[in-house]
Amino acid sequence: MVCKAFVAFFPRSETSSVPVVDQMVTIWPLDDPQASQAKADDCEFVLDHYDLVASQLAISDAQKQHVNFEGEGPFLVGWSPSKARGVPDALVLVVDMSADNNQADIDHKFRFWKNKIIEDPSLWRNGWSVEQVRQAIHNFAEEYGQSMLEAIKLFGAKP
Repeated sequence: MVCKAFVAFFPRSETSSVPVVDQMVTIWPLDDPQASQAKADDCEFVLDHYDLVASQLAISDAQKQHVNFEGEGPFLVGWSPSKARGVPDALVLVVDMSADNNQADIDHKFRFWKNKIIEDPSLWRNGWSVEQVRQAIHNFAEEYGQSMLEAIKLFGAKP
């Protein structure tokens, strides 16, 4: 469910006309990202070759910003700029998909990430705009429900 939705919602970064430094690249961590099956978005392959160490390192870096990963995941985690990963007081956006057990819920979270994070760089290009992200989350929750509001959190920002 998650892999097929991931492939459907998130274009490969190398197919974008936008320079990588200006993209919010969304990564499915793989132990062999150059494999032909990975490049073909073969879900069976990417599930078998998920890079658990890389994902645990991302979680560890986010926890330095006081992120509490209570659920089983999956999680969407974003730093802006991406070089802020591991930097004290960097702002981290986390979408917790632990409670998503149907395709509609997964699609809603991916749609939020794609429409409000990937496709609206004004929210993050110069670091996260806390107020703009909060407004985007609020607007999306108005459309898709309270579960969206509960699943999306900002960490590391000073009030």
